[in-house]
Amino acid sequence: MNRSDLTFYFLGKKYGYNLRKMVEFVNENQYWDNKDIEEYQTEKMIQLIHHAYNNTIYYKEVLDKLALKPKDFQSLADLKMLPIIGKADIRDRWKDLVATDYQKYRPMHRVTSGTTGQTFQYYNDSKSWALNWATKMRTFSWGGYTFGKDKIATLKGGSMLRKAKQSYKSRFWKYLNNYYDLPVINLTNESMEEYYNEIISNKIKYLRGFPTAVYAFAKYIYETHGTLPFKATFTSAEYLQDFQREQIIKTFGTNHIDAYGCGDGMGGANQCDKTAGYHVNIETSILEVINEQGGYCDAGEQGEIVLTSLHDYAMPLIRYTPGDVAVVGKGHCSCGRTLPLLKKIVGRTSDLIYLPNGRILNGIAIPFADWVDKIDKFQIWHTEIDKIELKVIPKPTLTQKDIEYMHEIMAYHLGEGIGIKVDIVDDIPLLPNGKFKYVISKVDNIGK
Repeated sequence: MNRSDLTFYFLGKKYGYNLRKMVEFVNENQYWDNKDIEEYQTEKMIQLIHHAYNNTIYYKEVLDKLALKPKDFQSLADLKMLPIIGKADIRDRWKDLVATDYQKYRPMHRVTSGTTGQTFQYYNDSKSWALNWATKMRTFSWGGYTFGKDKIATLKGGSMLRKAKQSYKSRFWKYLNNYYDLPVINLTNESMEEYYNEIISNKIKYLRGFPTAVYAFAKYIYETHGTLPFKATFTSAEYLQDFQREQIIKTFGTNHIDAYGCGDGMGGANQCDKTAGYHVNIETSILEVINEQGGYCDAGEQGEIVLTSLHDYAMPLIRYTPGDVAVVGKGHCSCGRTLPLLKKIVGRTSDLIYLPNGRILNGIAIPFADWVDKIDKFQIWHTEIDKIELKVIPKPTLTQKDIEYMHEIMAYHLGEGIGIKVDIVDDIPLLPNGKFKYVISKVDNIGK
């Protein structure tokens, strides 16, 4: 038993869960067939809806208004009888969503800034939090990393490193779990050189972080030192682009595992070493992918993720959309696991720009990211309803002709009646939480 196992053992004793059994559970059911998965999720959904109806003002009001009773929910398809809710709904009805008996579930109060910069608060039950950790440990094991036993460097910020000045409790947690924090708020050549030396001196063989941060570090290492072998690298919390993955693999010489996670809806989907798709965590939530008509997306179709957190009773969130977009996968992965697949995590609805001419622009799909030999970083600003600004940090190879071509690309994607400005800048800062955002909007998206 490593020191991390011991920590979770005592936490489990205090808060009423057994993490070891949870890990055994998720490792077993990654090979369940569709019938087993459906039965498990249906049972948990029925229990949750009964609880929400009897213990929250919001869900009793919703079901009564629709002339529904908890007994009307007998299959996963019945979830569609309930409306989808978003962050604004939860902020408006916060008190009505918190269960009357919420304290018995040892709730953990969470705050996230999200992608809009607005704070968003929610509760996670302690057992739900632990089960989510079990699924993370399963994903880590797919890369050969044993949580708490192996040393891991973490290139993160904000919600993953919490604060610049960490509490004793936070520092102790990281010591117990063999974390080596490498803050990314001010990621400079000097700091990355320091991180490089720290990784070598401590013989760290695993790396985890935000995609933009891990990519920047990989790029610096490759240009300065060549390669830096790791046993596995992991990213999460941002959209991972193909050129970023390629650089990470080229520098670190390893299979790279990307993950999608949503703590407020307890949704999760993670790649394995085959990287053919994202295995959905069926244990923590029901994950739907919904098209614009409100129906389920078929394999290969893109839609909005809708989550029902199966084990959060202090503050039930049923059919909650965090604003994430994904493409539905088909069949099962060649690794042999039978968990449902997402083909691709596309990004967030906040990366979409709705224009008055009827077009919808997905900012992270603009092909400038492929110009890695000419551009260091780019960001799209929706400054006015009919005006778009492209901020670009250039490399010395970027020419005026390239800039004019960028303008042409933007004009092609944006259509008629939209003003375009290409702005060459020295720096594009990260958000306060250490993440990078491809699209910054200063206007209300009229098509939402």
